[in-house]
This record gives sequence, C-alpha cells and structure tokens, in this order.
Amino acid sequence: MKLTPLALTVALFALPAYAQDEEGCPTDAEMVASMTLNELRQYEHSLQNPEMSFEEACKDATDKDEEEATGSRMHYCVKRTAVYRSANPETGTTESANVTLYDYVSVQQKGTRWNHRLRVVFEAVEGNAMAGLIVAPEIFCGSCTEKQQFEPQTLAGPGTYDFAVAMGLDTDDGKVGEETQLVLSRFNTDQSLLQASAPQLRCDKLSKKKTSGCRFSGYPAVFDVSLSDSETDESAAHIKVAQEILPGMIGRWNEDPASRGKALTRLINDNVNTKNRAESKRLCAARFPDQVGTGLNCDEYPFAATNQGASLVPETSMSVKFILGADNQKVGGRLGTFLCNNARVLDGEEFWVKVVD
Repeated sequence: MKLTPLALTVALFALPAYAQDEEGCPTDAEMVASMTLNELRQYEHSLQNPEMSFEEACKDATDKDEEEATGSRMHYCVKRTAVYRSANPETGTTESANVTLYDYVSVQQKGTRWNHRLRVVFEAVEGNAMAGLIVAPEIFCGSCTEKQQFEPQTLAGPGTYDFAVAMGLDTDDGKVGEETQLVLSRFNTDQSLLQASAPQLRCDKLSKKKTSGCRFSGYPAVFDVSLSDSETDESAAHIKVAQEILPGMIGRWNEDPASRGKALTRLINDNVNTKNRAESKRLCAARFPDQVGTGLNCDEYPFAATNQGASLVPETSMSVKFILGADNQKVGGRLGTFLCNNARVLDGEEFWVKVVD
C-alpha cells in the first residue's frame, strides 16, 4: 500500500526532525516529517494536482510586462487585451470583439517537463466576429528540447477557449524563454493580434543532486517562518530580532526593494557548513555560558547553510541564541526543503527570510 504524505508522517514520527545529505538537503522522508499539517495538506494536494488551476495561477493577473507578471518560483500568468476587428465581405460590415489572452505555466515540483497553457476569452462588441474565426496560437522556444505547437480551434461565437502544449528542457543546467502570439484568421485574412513573453525558466539538477526541476528564477526566493507556529516560534522570534540589529538587515524580506535587507546566499559546501555550525556553537558558549549543557540547541542567524555563516563573517554580523532543540531542527528541516525542493536555490543564489505572525 502506498502511503500518502499524511500517513507517512505518522510512520516517520519517531525519526529525527532533520537529516541531511551531502548538500545539506533533507531526504524526501525527512522533508515530509518536517512539514506542518497545513503544509502536508498542500503537499498532498500538489501530488494529486501537480499543476495550479487557471483560477489560482491567474487570479491576480494584470496587463503588465513579463518581468512584472503575476507569479512565483513555481508559476506565472501574463494577461493581454485587445480589440479584434474583421471586415465581413458577406454583409459589408466590420465586426469586432474584445479579446483577452491569459498566458500561463505552472511547473511541477520535480522534472523538466511542463505544460504551456493559454486561455482566450472573446466578447462580442459588433456583430459576430467569432463566426468561422480560426484561432491558431504559436509558441517559440529555441532552447526547448521538447516542443510542440498548439492545435488551432475554429470558433462559432463568443466564449472561453483553452489551449495547451507540452514543453521540456533535457539538461543538468539550462534556461529557456518562451514567446507566444495569438494568430487569428477569418475570410483568408490573418492577424497577429496579441503577443506574450514568459519569464525565464531555469531547469537544473544542481539544487539537489539526482533530482531535476524547473523554476522561474527571476522571482525572489523567500523562506517563511512563523511567530504563531508553536513548533518554530522560538526560531522565528530570534530571526526577527536578528534582522533588526545585524548589519544590512541581513536576509529581511520586504516587498519594497528599498526596505529589503541584504540578501542571504546559499552555500553548498558540507565542510564549510560544518565550520559555520562549530563557530556558532563557540559563540553560544562564549555569550551564554550559563546555558551550556542545559539540553538547548544553539540557534544561529544567518544560517550555517549560507555564505553569511559564522565562520565566514565577523562576530558582530552573527546572532546566536539557545532555544529548544525541536524548534531549531524543525526550522532547519523546513529551510532545507525550501532551498533544495520548493525554491530550488542554487549555490551562491540569493534568498530572503520573511518572519510572519
């Protein structure tokens, strides 16, 4: 019998909260064991429904450039609008319609294949400009190793029409850019009415070896930690204070770049990570000698798995504190899941930490 993530967590309850491979990444089993109940439900939903629905992916879509498109590391949605006009030689009139194009992609957790989807909405303005209209979207992706073209559709009237095509990039480390255009044909007259460009998609096997995945790397990678989560509240409180007092507000996330702290950068080097942890423990013992041997864990910020870790920066750029071991390990497991699986942050790539209530 195949266990669901929720059932698997029960089976793994006795295991440590955080185990690492050579890259500092949790195993799949430990990743599941570190999740909150809500995260587990979301993870189980993602396994059963690997793509976002249109409603979820495009709920905040606006008619902006691709760099400002609604999206995340896992998806994007670009919206385009135009008026289509067609001269009808049979009636001698010009017919028109409002056209809205949604261009979107939702990538899966693993793998280097994805579906590029379009939704086109036609609303009649004058006459029926959709009668006999052939909608033939075109997609261009020079770097894709797997690519197809959308199947044209012939319309009879107003409505919502969906298109999908499978794409892929077979590589250990590569980037693709996709361009689409909406081609409309009626009475032997073609019009390229709307165009859309997708944000750059990066596919790799570098964030976690032997596991491939694709992410929209132009979107910031932001790790959330909650003050109201009883399993991580001590770590969250420590990070919140540390971001306020350390130079450059290191790692603090803010939607406004002017109020954002200096980014953390991931470090994939087991030897240096170990040195970072050892130096953090030394700082804990030096700053809080009375708490040594109490069974508490030394929590460090910035994290050991960053280029801002304790062995790499001045002592004044580090915050350490003794906290409950379970809390420390839980955040460590979730951070590993975020870096290795969810956001797929590469060695040296920037990320931020958002402390939420």
